[in-house]
Amino acid sequence: MNQKNLIVLGAIAAVMLGVGFALKNRGPDATVVLQQSQLTVPELKSDINAITGFKLLSANNTMIVSLKKSDAGWVAENKANYPADVAKLRTYLLGLSESKILEPKTALAESYAKLGVEDISKEDAKGVQLELTGLPKAVQLIVGNFAAQGGQSVFIRRAGNAQSYLVSGNIRPDSSVNSWLVSDIANVPSARLQEAKLTPHTGEALVARKASVDDADWAVQNVPKGKSLSSPSIGNSLLGFLDALRLEDVLPSTVAQPVLDSTVKARYLAFDGLVVEVTGWEQDDKSFINVAASLDTANSEQHILAEQAKAQAAVTAAAADAAAAAKPSDASGKGAPAPNAVPPKADQPATAFDAEKFRSEKLAALKLEVDEINKRTAGWSYQIPSFKYALLKKTMADMTQAPDASASQPGNPLNIPINMPN
Repeated sequence: MNQKNLIVLGAIAAVMLGVGFALKNRGPDATVVLQQSQLTVPELKSDINAITGFKLLSANNTMIVSLKKSDAGWVAENKANYPADVAKLRTYLLGLSESKILEPKTALAESYAKLGVEDISKEDAKGVQLELTGLPKAVQLIVGNFAAQGGQSVFIRRAGNAQSYLVSGNIRPDSSVNSWLVSDIANVPSARLQEAKLTPHTGEALVARKASVDDADWAVQNVPKGKSLSSPSIGNSLLGFLDALRLEDVLPSTVAQPVLDSTVKARYLAFDGLVVEVTGWEQDDKSFINVAASLDTANSEQHILAEQAKAQAAVTAAAADAAAAAKPSDASGKGAPAPNAVPPKADQPATAFDAEKFRSEKLAALKLEVDEINKRTAGWSYQIPSFKYALLKKTMADMTQAPDASASQPGNPLNIPINMPN
């Protein structure tokens, strides 16, 4: 090999070395295209539980939600550390971990907007940027438009990468902060309630009550003289407030406080003694409430005694049935046990009903429910839907009607011509 060839080979080697160094030290390479069936976010397969931060940003780098893993569990940093919906978060991350590349799409910046994967810093960006921390390498993923109706595929692009992709799965995250929060405030079925007392800002309280859990309708109390209920079941229109009561927004109670000139109050008493008290107010066309729970011990004891009697009767009846089944048949064969029945041992006593244990367990369950409601609601003011808030504003005027004056008046109700004598 002559000197000229050596010089040429040396030059080629130098160029290749320079290219390799440049490739090693530059950012993500748009020409390195992921192939079909590769995982969209392979980092998630290693350990989802390692994630300690979850952020969503929209156009102009606007923060939607910032969730973090804390000693108290997952909370929303941009909602004063209100508890996050861990089940929803985990379901989303599991779905994201299973998402796969369907096909590469454009690597041209001018075409990103068609897919909704333009940089999230743009004011008109249509995508949502997801940021995950806690993994060996942070993930920043721009999730764009759905490819078709049904949401089973979506366009994505790694922030800082030129290449975009069509990937499988409905991995477009909800773009409302409140959809990532624990939304339940309380859930007490109407059938469980014995009494509702609504106190308006001014005027008399409206009270509706059931004497028994088996009553079909709530009876409105203290109907004013000269008025009657619109219908026998009108009291039922007070039902439903505590059924699946969920937030639309939440603020610390130090920030959102009752407006004195519009405050209403409600007290709901359950047959088992659970009491839920609500203070509500309206501000800036929004409806807010504070919630607190307690226990009416007298009602609780009465309810538990009634349940205890039923449970004890059931145990006694079951023991009697077992004794009858074990009794030897007579000569006629009547009362013979089933062919495969195994009679109880003679020295095995019937199970005794432990009344004190029954009572203590029921009471402990009620106290736990009270504690859980208060733990969830103490220190927070909730914005709720207007249709729910309307149930707090019911008054006696909504329940009653004035008597029909024409019905009691004498005269000619059918308007038949009458010939009067001269």
